[in-house]
Amino acid sequence: LRALLENAQDVIYVLDSQGLLRFVSESARTVLGYDPEEAKALGAWDHVHPEDRPRAQDLFAELLARPGEVRRAELKVLHCDGTPIPVEAWGRNLLQDPRIRGVVVTLRDLRPRLEAERLKGEFIAAVSHELRTPLAVILGLAELLKEEVPEGARESAELILEAAFRLKTMVDNLLDTSRLEAGRFEIARRPVDLRPRLLDLAKSFQGVARLSGVAFRVEVEPLPLLEADPERMLQVVGNLLSNAFKFTPPGGEVRLRALAQGEALVLEVADTGPGIPEEELPKLFQRYGRAQGPQTRGVAGTGLGLFISRHIVEAHGGRILVESRPGQGTTFRVILPLYGPHPGG
Repeated sequence: LRALLENAQDVIYVLDSQGLLRFVSESARTVLGYDPEEAKALGAWDHVHPEDRPRAQDLFAELLARPGEVRRAELKVLHCDGTPIPVEAWGRNLLQDPRIRGVVVTLRDLRPRLEAERLKGEFIAAVSHELRTPLAVILGLAELLKEEVPEGARESAELILEAAFRLKTMVDNLLDTSRLEAGRFEIARRPVDLRPRLLDLAKSFQGVARLSGVAFRVEVEPLPLLEADPERMLQVVGNLLSNAFKFTPPGGEVRLRALAQGEALVLEVADTGPGIPEEELPKLFQRYGRAQGPQTRGVAGTGLGLFISRHIVEAHGGRILVESRPGQGTTFRVILPLYGPHPGG
């Protein structure tokens, strides 16, 4: 057992019930810069960054009170030169185990993972920016073609436009996910009447509806002012509509509703698609989360649209809800707190 502990890449501590270090693994040299005996002489709490010491001590107290249980936390420890090191800490009370008789704490250096995430974010951001310019050209030319080509070729122009719009949505979602992970996702709120913008957005989906053979009902009532980022709110509704058309078979229906209910503005996108099993619903708003089953098989997508939509809605103080049953379609409902008077009154 000692040989196993000594050869572990993670730093392993064994503490007694008083919090004194009884064992420090050899990996402390590479991660913390300390000789194991030197590390033991310092004391456990001296290894923890001052900001995180109270949390680490609380974690230790919890472990003492619950023999055998495991606790996890992310915190910072100190290198011998004083540099903070982010780690994932796992602790388990094995005081009753005759082989250990201590509280075992494992520290995993998070720097490689955080650096990989940073590089991934930079790569996604760079690729997304590079794709945006040619996509803008394709979208613009497809719009012109749709207006100028003969009637027989108009459907081809609409197909180009739909494909380019979907690709743009995927690129935007990738870029926004990168911004969210980096803490640089911005919301610019102001008093806004969403109704004309929602009607314009609905018009942009008429071609998709026609090509998909899906009926598209739009019920947007006169709306009160909302303190919101209009572009972000349209992004949410656009993501919901894209999903609805993607999963609704020919002959089905997609409905967009917007109305005021009490002190809230409600945006609703409903479809008559195959529906989603109840156990799959919690996955929908997770990063890269997609419902699994026959209803999603063969349908392309990144699983990022709903993840980003949830963040946008919550940043506005709202909620996004989903109701679905297999064979009965799906309804997404966005509920947002209102701001100000009716634009007409």
